[in-house]
Amino acid sequence: MGNSADMPWTARAAGRIGHHASAMLIASIGGAVVLGMYPLPGVFSFSVPIALFGFVLLSWFLMRQHDRRLCEQCMASMPLNPSEEAVRYKRRFWMAHTGSEPRFLIPYLAVLIGSNFTTTTVGRVGWAIVQLSMIYLILAHSTHRRLQPWCPWCSDGGGGEHVDETPPVLPNDDRQLA
Repeated sequence: MGNSADMPWTARAAGRIGHHASAMLIASIGGAVVLGMYPLPGVFSFSVPIALFGFVLLSWFLMRQHDRRLCEQCMASMPLNPSEEAVRYKRRFWMAHTGSEPRFLIPYLAVLIGSNFTTTTVGRVGWAIVQLSMIYLILAHSTHRRLQPWCPWCSDGGGGEHVDETPPVLPNDDRQLA
């Protein structure tokens, strides 16, 4: 934060854009679904998907680069009650941890890639649903990155065995100070 003047302007711009890269990636997934359902005519049928693919790669790269550190905008958007937010987003934390396990990741990728080869109308609707499921994965990842210190699966060695539905009771000291 304090050494931002030492960074070249390209690195500062990449960091600023990288803060919004997950939203850009979500928008590009929506754009890919729209292009898949309603293809463009003529020369746009090749140029727009190639440009969109480049945009997806750029947003993914900027998102991964941004995830390596905590920026000023991330600190400003940090909730005042992160432990309560963590309880509210417990499903997203579970998805962030489960989605990275190979026993779930490999079949998901197989369905994600395999759905690209459907040609029927019902198949294209299924393809759109599978593609749009990536939005929840991106939201789960970005929420987990932001609230990771309060993630029940990351704390106490991981695993989530100690996860319960009730938030922890804070200690109360009733002694008088005088």
